[in-house]
Amino acid sequence: MIDINTINPIIGDPGSFEAIQFYQTRETLMDAEEYSKFIYAVENAFRRSRFYKDYKSYIMSIGLDFDQEMKGINSEIADIELHHLMPTLKDAAIMITEHNLNIRNRVCTFDVIKELENAHRNNMMSIVMLTKTMHQQYHHDPNAFISLSQAYGDCFDFLNMYRDGLTLDISFKWLLQLKSEDQYDNKTNWLQIPRQREILLDWSSTANINY
Repeated sequence: MIDINTINPIIGDPGSFEAIQFYQTRETLMDAEEYSKFIYAVENAFRRSRFYKDYKSYIMSIGLDFDQEMKGINSEIADIELHHLMPTLKDAAIMITEHNLNIRNRVCTFDVIKELENAHRNNMMSIVMLTKTMHQQYHHDPNAFISLSQAYGDCFDFLNMYRDGLTLDISFKWLLQLKSEDQYDNKTNWLQIPRQREILLDWSSTANINY
């Protein structure tokens, strides 16, 4: 049985009390475990998508085929992996999810994946290319820092578009990155850090914490 006479189509068995809703809502994602499963499903589907593989190939084809921390190592010497600097892929998925819940009151994995594709296509994600070893080291070292000036893409375009999807945890991560950028060098003047910091400090007026 398929009921499409609502804004949230339902698929179910007439002989069963259970039904599957196409869209997730604030209520269906209220449980932290269900929310985590939803975000994981988005991440997993996106990383396995043809678009993601093509995007990485495109990035490497325009010259980013080397480790941006150790520039002497390129794809002919070692495997080069794509690292999402700001926002991380998980944080981007959460912000897009929260944005849709706040604006449309509903969201599905297809919506989030499509918007992730658009964000990458429009260079709204700051990414760096790293060897597998450096990539693992970055994820396991809490003090590791890579400047946004080393990244490809303007993550602040993403922040401006999905600012109403900020959460306390994600806002803190961005503020920590900006604090580190302040201490980096004058190459980061283009970041307009004061303006971006103001957006992040104002997160509570637009964001909801629901996970």
